[in-house]
Amino acid sequence: MHVMKITSKMLYGELRSALGPLMKQNGFKSERAGRLGWGRPAANGHLTVFFQCDKWGWDENWGSKFTLEFEITPPDPQTGSKFERIGYLLEGFEELDDLRIRNNHVIARLPGTLNDGVVTAPLDDGTEAVVIGERADPEKAVYGRDLWLNYYSMEDVRAWAAYFAGNLLRFVSIFENGTKSAEGKARERFNRMMSNVQKTQNLAEKARIFEGFIASEMDPMFREGAEEWLRHLNGVIHERSAAG
Repeated sequence: MHVMKITSKMLYGELRSALGPLMKQNGFKSERAGRLGWGRPAANGHLTVFFQCDKWGWDENWGSKFTLEFEITPPDPQTGSKFERIGYLLEGFEELDDLRIRNNHVIARLPGTLNDGVVTAPLDDGTEAVVIGERADPEKAVYGRDLWLNYYSMEDVRAWAAYFAGNLLRFVSIFENGTKSAEGKARERFNRMMSNVQKTQNLAEKARIFEGFIASEMDPMFREGAEEWLRHLNGVIHERSAAG
């Protein structure tokens, strides 16, 4: 059976047709740099929104996938750009799980899925990682992840184009305004804590920073992450003490 290969050019063309007029109406201009993107001035620099295809291309068993990225480049290049992919931008928002469900529906119909062609390999922690193919995500999506959206046919591409036609401007607003969910704010607290840990070379001080965060943090995932780091640090402290 002949299967039509969906190239990145075909994906970008469909997305451009669906989203181009919408973006133009909202002050964006097309930006071409080997990917599909639009940009416009923002209060704190230049805002860019762009779609990026998987570099490995399209496969007759697994199709391909793409992601959506957002960036604000400040006037002063020394300041540093603000950059976020959609899987982290939507952390804690209901749209993240909606994307997971929609993507799972695509994965369920892939020839590789129907032929049970997924190949996995065990990791050190006992979980399995996908080496070849795609596997649906069974867990509700709450916390951020590097999210790539699958497609196999033009029907899939058109469905994604229609989805983003109805949601892209909201995602732009979330990014541009720095809107964070409770989970997103927890990640910011965790990142600030880790930055403070990295600034000191004193192991006991590092441990105190972890302990203070664990005592006050209400988000279970980031608290457990700090606990794991503290266990590792305490092991290092114990080893050095024994060696000394």
